[in-house]
Amino acid sequence: MKKIKIANLSNKNLNAQNPSSLGSRYKVSASQPDYTFIFFILALAVFGLIMLLSASSYESETLTKYPQTFFIRQAGAMAIAMILMFIISFINYNSLRLLSWPLGFIALISLILVEFSPLGISSGGSQRWLNLGPISFQPSEIVKITTLLLMADGLSRFEWKHIEVLKRLAFCLLMCLLVLKEPDLGTSILIIASCGSLMLIGGMNLFLFSVGALMGLGAVTLSILNKPYQLQRFQAWLAPEKDPLNTGYNLLQSYYAIAWGGIFGTGYGDSLHKSGYLPISYADFIFAIICEELGTLGAFIVIGAFIYLLYKGFSISLKAANSFGKLLGLGIVICLSVQTIFNLSGVVGLLPVTGMPLPLISYGKTSLIVIGCMLGILINISRYKRVFMLNNEIAIKSLSNVSSMNDTKQKKH
Repeated sequence: MKKIKIANLSNKNLNAQNPSSLGSRYKVSASQPDYTFIFFILALAVFGLIMLLSASSYESETLTKYPQTFFIRQAGAMAIAMILMFIISFINYNSLRLLSWPLGFIALISLILVEFSPLGISSGGSQRWLNLGPISFQPSEIVKITTLLLMADGLSRFEWKHIEVLKRLAFCLLMCLLVLKEPDLGTSILIIASCGSLMLIGGMNLFLFSVGALMGLGAVTLSILNKPYQLQRFQAWLAPEKDPLNTGYNLLQSYYAIAWGGIFGTGYGDSLHKSGYLPISYADFIFAIICEELGTLGAFIVIGAFIYLLYKGFSISLKAANSFGKLLGLGIVICLSVQTIFNLSGVVGLLPVTGMPLPLISYGKTSLIVIGCMLGILINISRYKRVFMLNNEIAIKSLSNVSSMNDTKQKKH
């Protein structure tokens, strides 16, 4: 693949294998961020807290005697997420290359500790949380952003078949296997989708991509067949009415909640199904409560807000001034899109329930903080519109036309 040179930088002897001090090697011209994108993020964040207060009130009061407990916990995580998003939005995204491998090893060690040490916390048949005294978190959530950083950095500096890229891919798949062992099928699917999509964007042969996709599908199928609860969940998706009081219960209650809301909903706070009929309605099935309280009309407005937010993220990514920004931004948008599609589809029965949270809406502290970091990177990419490529950075063929269009527009202005 032909290398391109966008700017003559002062240091011409850059080593592709050692991207140290990258921040000082870029000529940066910061501008205003995309305020429309920020507005939709904040709007969905506030809406998510408002809906979570309603959806979690019954179970929160049942478990803790206070209806606001889960809301307060989520609000605290939201505050951390927004602060991190704000901080990251001011840091040149190219410097994040330096975090890819250190963050990768931290994520890998955390996954190993979850699986093979007493620090792992088991809940609901899965061992996904790491307990470090006053702090507990899900390492699998950190794997999401680690995967994107590793692959985007590698593919922006090497061809997809280079040993450096394949090494990063193998490392990500190793983390994916550990996540699958927890078991966490939803996050495993997300990691595979992120790696595969970025490899395809980076120029991977379509035939090899298809073979890899089939292998990934085979691994997911084996996981479902070897995990009884996952197999039951899959069977319940196909025919929930066959076991309405056990495996098909949640999905049927989700259907009832959506139908109960009608077009205009029962009104905020007046959901019937959050009162013990739909278990943990503030997490995987919070969209069903949104449908019940706000109706089909409110649900379509929420879906429209997500579509626009993801569209803006996609547009921001394509306008990034270098390959790393494009790949990282697109990876984040793909990750958030897969989460959104799988969650909404699971609630309405189009896909099996995988446990993927609805971004900015579902309860989940670690997930929310990681999503805040991802959105901060996208805001940062929208801010730094004139970050030149390194001499050793390559152009992505699948995105070269977009880059050419952007260059032409910049010259006209």
